Order: sequence, then C-alpha cells, then structure tokens
Amino acid sequence: MQQLVDNRYRIVKPLGSGGMADVFLAHDDVLDRDVALKVMSARYASDEEFVERFKREAQSAAALSHPNIVSIFDRGETEDGTYYIAMEYLPGGTLKDRILKRGALPPRTAAAVALQIAEALCAAHERDVVHRDIKPHNILITGTGDVKVTDFGIARAASSSTMTRTGHILGTAHYISPEQAMGEPVGPASDLYSLGVVLYEMLTGELPFDADTPLGIAMKHVNGHLRPPQEVNPAVPDGINAVTVRLLAKHPEDRYASDAELIEDLERVVAGLEPASATTEKMTRVMPAATLAATTRLAPAPPVQGVRRDKKRRRAVPLMLALVALLALIPLAYAGYRILGDEPRVDASPEKKIPKIAVPNLVGMTLEEAEDQYGEDFDLEVADMVSGERPVDTILRQDPSGGEAERGSTIAVTVVGTQVAGVPNVVGAARAAAEQELTGAGFEVRTQERASSFGEEGLVMSQSPGGGERVEVGSEVTITVGTGPSTVTVPDVTGNTPAQAAAILREADLRLGFQSEEYSAGVAEGSIIYQNPTGGESAEPGSAVDVAVSLGPEQVEVPEVYGVTLAEAQQLVDDAGLNSTTLEVEGDEAAGTALSTDPLAGTLLDPGTTVTIFYSAGPPEVTATPEPTTATPDASASPDPQASPDPQASPDPQASPEPQAPPEDEQQEDQGPADRQDGNDNGGSANDGPVNGGNGERAKEARENRRKAIEERREARAERRENRENQ
Repeated sequence: MQQLVDNRYRIVKPLGSGGMADVFLAHDDVLDRDVALKVMSARYASDEEFVERFKREAQSAAALSHPNIVSIFDRGETEDGTYYIAMEYLPGGTLKDRILKRGALPPRTAAAVALQIAEALCAAHERDVVHRDIKPHNILITGTGDVKVTDFGIARAASSSTMTRTGHILGTAHYISPEQAMGEPVGPASDLYSLGVVLYEMLTGELPFDADTPLGIAMKHVNGHLRPPQEVNPAVPDGINAVTVRLLAKHPEDRYASDAELIEDLERVVAGLEPASATTEKMTRVMPAATLAATTRLAPAPPVQGVRRDKKRRRAVPLMLALVALLALIPLAYAGYRILGDEPRVDASPEKKIPKIAVPNLVGMTLEEAEDQYGEDFDLEVADMVSGERPVDTILRQDPSGGEAERGSTIAVTVVGTQVAGVPNVVGAARAAAEQELTGAGFEVRTQERASSFGEEGLVMSQSPGGGERVEVGSEVTITVGTGPSTVTVPDVTGNTPAQAAAILREADLRLGFQSEEYSAGVAEGSIIYQNPTGGESAEPGSAVDVAVSLGPEQVEVPEVYGVTLAEAQQLVDDAGLNSTTLEVEGDEAAGTALSTDPLAGTLLDPGTTVTIFYSAGPPEVTATPEPTTATPDASASPDPQASPDPQASPDPQASPEPQAPPEDEQQEDQGPADRQDGNDNGGSANDGPVNGGNGERAKEARENRRKAIEERREARAERRENRENQ
C-alpha cells in the first residue's frame, strides 16, 4: 500500500480488513487531523459492481447526518485507480471487540446501546436508506462510550431488490434477517431484525443462531427455534427480554412497525419500565407457550377478541367439572389421613416477621468490596453502568440510599462501567516528556512521525484524542512527532554578486535573504564576503540564505600634521594606514616643522596610498645688500714707466663691460621657483604653506580656513556613516 494516498492522506497503520476494502489510520496533511481511510482492495478495482458498491457507500453515508452515524469527510480516486473514503476516526474500537473482551454487557447498558443504534437507523430509514449489514463489527465506540454506525457498503434504497452476487446473499450470515437469507425484498424491518441479533449478543455474549456453514446459519434464521436471552442469562429483565424477542420475530409484520415504536420501547426499558403492551402481546404470538411460561413473568396479554374467546369458554366447561370433582374428594382424603395417621399439629401463631436492618452506605466501594462485606445481608443488583473517573465497578449511587430494609432485600447500585479521564495536552512537548505524561495518566501511547520544520523537530505536533477530551482510561492516544524537514545542501555563493547568488540559490530550492554591507580589503566591491548558512550546510527547502556584500576596502582619512615635527607627522600618517614621502620647503616655522600634506588633511584615501608631507626648512636668512662703487682714475698718478703693458690684460677696446652681480634679494627671488618645483609638480600644495617669506597673518588665516573645511568634511563623513548604520 502506498504511504501517501492522493498526495494528502499519509498512511499510519492498518486498522482492519473487510470483504471488499482495507481500513487504515491515516493523517490528513491538508487539515492536520487523523482519519480512518477505507481503501478498496486492488483485486476489485476492475469489478464494476464492487466499484459501484464502494461509491454508493460514500454517497449513502455522506447523505446522512446524525450523531450516531460515522461522518464521511472525503472520497475519491487516485491516479492509479485506487478508490478511497476518508471518514471520522474513532479510537474506541468496535462493539464486537468490546463483547469479545468483556463478554455480555449489563442489560440496561445493552439496551442503551441498542437505543443509539435504533436512532441511527431511524435517521437512515427516513432518508429511504436500508443498511442491510448491521452487526457489532460495524458499530464503533467513541472516546466517551457512545456508539456510531458505519459501513454502508451494501446499503440501498428501501424499494430496491435484494443484492446478490453469483448466488450469494450479501451480508453477514449470523446477522441477516430471514427474508434477506431467502433472497426476498428487504426493508427497514430487516435492519431491526439484525439489531435484535446484536442486542441478543450484547445481553448473552452468544449469538442466537449458529451452525457449521454460512448456509446452515442462514436457514436457522429462517426456521430455527429461538432461545430467549433471559433463558441464557437470567439477569435479563422481562421487558428487555420481550423487546429482543419481538425484534427477532421470523415475519417482518411481527416485528416493530417503525423505528419510532422501537425507540419508545427501548427508552422505557432503559428507564426500568415495562415495554408497551403490544410488545408483550407480540411475544406471546412468536414464542411457544411452554417457553413463554418458563422465561417470562410479564402480566398476561389481554384476551383476544372474536372467535378465540368462545373457544376458550367451551374449553373452560370440562375444567369446571374437574374442579368440582376434586373438591368432592378432599373430605374423603382428609378422613383417610385421619385413619392412617395422626393429624398434624397446626401452628396457629402469626407468620414470623422478617427483621429490618440498617442499609449500609456502599457509595465509594467497589462492587466486590460491597459483596464481601454486605452480600450476606442484601442482594446487590447493578441497575446501571456509567462512565466516570473512578475505577471500574466503583459504586456511585444506590437505592435505597439509607434507612432500614429487610434482610435479604435488594439494593440497586449504579457503578462505573467505563473509567474515563481527561487526556493531557502534550502538543509542543518533547517526545519523551509527552509519552511519560500520557503513560502516567493511564493511557497507551502510540507515536508516529512526520516531516516538520527545524523548530518542531523532536516535538509533538498533534495528538488524537486532543488535550482535554475525556476518554476511557487505558485507551490509545496517538501523538505525531516532528522529524525535521527534508533538507537541501546550501551552495557556496561567496565571491559572487547578489544577483548571481540569487540565481544559484534558486536552483538549490533556496532563496536570497537579508543583504548587509561591510568593508573588505580582500573582496572586491559588490561581491559577497560571507553567507549564513555557509556553503555545505543543510537547510530547509525554501529557506533564506543571508549574505554580506563588500563595500571594498574602507578608506582612511589623511591626518592633520600642521605644527608637529616631521617625525611626528610621519607617524600620524603611518598610523592612519598610509605611506608618506617628505619634501622640504621654506616657511616661517622652525626648521623640521610639518606644514601640510598632499592630498590635504581630511581627504579619504585607500589604505596604503602615499601622502607627501611638506615640512619647513626654517625662515630665510636676511642679508644687507652692498652699495655699488665706481673707481675714478687718479690723474695725478703717473703710470709706472717701468711696467710694460701686458697684451692679455689690456682690455679689448671692442669688448662690452662685464655686468655686475645683482643684489642678494634678487638672487633669492630667482631661486624661489626652483626650490618649489617639486611641490608644484605634486599639485602645488607647497604654496599653501607659509613659504617664500609670505605674510605670517595671511598664512595663519589660510590655515584656519583649512582647519574649518577639514572639520566640516569630518562631520559630513560621520553623518554618512551613521546613516549607513541605521539602514
């Protein structure tokens, strides 16, 4: 048998097999409840008549709505041709199981069960449906001790003919009516006859007719002698005995004319009253006179009108004559007795009165305890059996309940027939704890498993009967425990973009979850750094995989170095994760003082970027410019007549005079651009510092403006970071 029927009903265990179908306990995955799933046997799938019967069962029962008829939830056919019916699941078993386990039921309890079956049949007969297969196997017991009729497999309209198959009567031989056994048309009276067989079995623990073969059993239903239930079990009251005998009449017209008439009689006998007089009259007709006299103590039936009364009168004349003759012989017999022997002594004292004793309080005792202690003084009679939380056979009520009563009189008691208790609610509990709690409450535990989420793994997902329901102690409680989901392997999506990761996860029956963003020096911007769950782990199908996406390396800020020493400036840049190179420029600050950077302080750069540090060479030295002098030839000086003129030293009259050196300030002006050439090549940042002997106040003002700009940039960056964190 497939474990999942029609992609909905998950088979748990078999419950039983019938003539044309098997019944399983199944779980409805759609509505999350246990059902009894009746599946037609595969060997009948090609038999149109059996398929029609199977479909008709669902139609017949689904059309009936009554507390004592099992509800039909669904019916259908699977793709492989399997027909099924999903119906209400009742964990209490069948009435047949109860009879086999405990034997005959107390008479009033049996009558109360028959009353519920009669009410179910009344509902069916009102819809023109005859069950045709009433038997204790088709009577299910609920957790509260009530009964429900099931299996309308051969039910048909009351007007249709008897169903046969290759010469065999459909139905169960021990429970079919005589007309059903003979292949004659059947009606509601046939169901009542079958109910009579069930009632007989409940009262005696035996079947009214039995034989070696089904045909022999059927023939006994037709012409066999009925042994009244009271003859088998003397504890059966007269009224219940009469109702049973009337139900088992051979001819339908001798049974009850309607369900309502039967229900009225059953209500009377359950209440301890006698049935209607018509039932007594019917019993005198259907039972032989000798049997009737030996088995019933009911009031005699009223005389029959018409010719029969005249016949009785004619028969009474010889009886009257015989009585007169007998009276005439009495004196002769008395005289002979006086002659043959002494006259016996006559005790003229009044009849001795039976003493009365106090009625004991039996409530709370078990029936066995009460019999042991008071059985010699009183006869204890079980008047009723009810459901209760006390142990079975515990006395709950008694009549009389107190005062005095004659020794040997009867005390009628009401006892617990079925011990019930509330089922603990264990949904959500761990398996071991749930089993322990249910076992401690007196229930049998059956555990089944079902796929679930990770959160429900190892926990009880559902139970039947549900928590708080009152059911028989010792009955079975089924719990469904989660086994966790069927899992898939999570693929590794690191290094991919989110779009690529979504496609990969979709193929693995997963989905892309939350995406966070983080800086990473080792993963390119826009690629996934890591994921949760990681690649290779197991996850529930359809679950989400969260990822962190790289923002690239986190940029660092160029530090402010103005005013510190060159060594300190290099350390600040290095601490920021940047490289540095230095360049000496003139400035107003002391030599070795850091002036600025290129790029400027506050600029965001990738870690490892090189920053140029400009530092001061010290203020320029101030020197006096010499005044130019012109040599005047001394006219009084006479040339040395001894000196001969040097032809190389004598000036060339054609040559221009050698220019004089410019003043020292002009030399500094010319050297300034050459000294700043490297700074200009790096973006001209050196001009920002106090170099070339610029005005000190202007340099300070520029530095202050730069500090303000840097502070504004820092505040803007902090605000952007805060916005990203809030997102």
